[in-house]
Amino acid sequence: MNQLTFELSSGKYYYHYPFPVAIIGVKVDEKVNFMSAAWHTQLSFDPPLYGILISPKRYTNELIKQTDAFSVNFLKFEDYKIAGFVGRTSGKDLDKVKTFELKYFDGKVLPVPVLENAIACYECKIVDQRTYGDHILYVGEIVGIHYDKTYYDNGLSKSLLLYHGNDRYTYALNKSIKFGKEEVYNELSNKKV
Repeated sequence: MNQLTFELSSGKYYYHYPFPVAIIGVKVDEKVNFMSAAWHTQLSFDPPLYGILISPKRYTNELIKQTDAFSVNFLKFEDYKIAGFVGRTSGKDLDKVKTFELKYFDGKVLPVPVLENAIACYECKIVDQRTYGDHILYVGEIVGIHYDKTYYDNGLSKSLLLYHGNDRYTYALNKSIKFGKEEVYNELSNKKV
């Protein structure tokens, strides 16, 4: 018997979490700002497109409108405080880089800030933007990728910081199961379908 609870309207919902934390970086002239984003996603391999969602109320939204690029930084679990610092404060009120002593360098292709603490970072050139509900989707073409090989095994992260919802953080356990096309067809042949 199905034990699922049903609601017509859920308001805020976190049933698809945990989700990787992305630290969005923007640089306009000499002003650098970072913000945490739980809402972001890969959109395409060819071309390589990545989407981030930002509320129009956010200071990062003001800055991103003045440029054509952003960075998407991913952290290891141990750096959860950085996500909290840049996610729960506003660049309108304080200089996050100075206040939280964040170290960064400029991207290799675009004038975007790359966090030194990042285990991976995408340099993205904005190719589209659209409003959906209460957020703006910025679509960036990935033109450069930075990553620290020590935190990845065959392209899979060993300790990527995940947002669990409601100001809680976690990480993926190092347990992985491969179940792809080959395994599916093996299962089907065993069932004699």
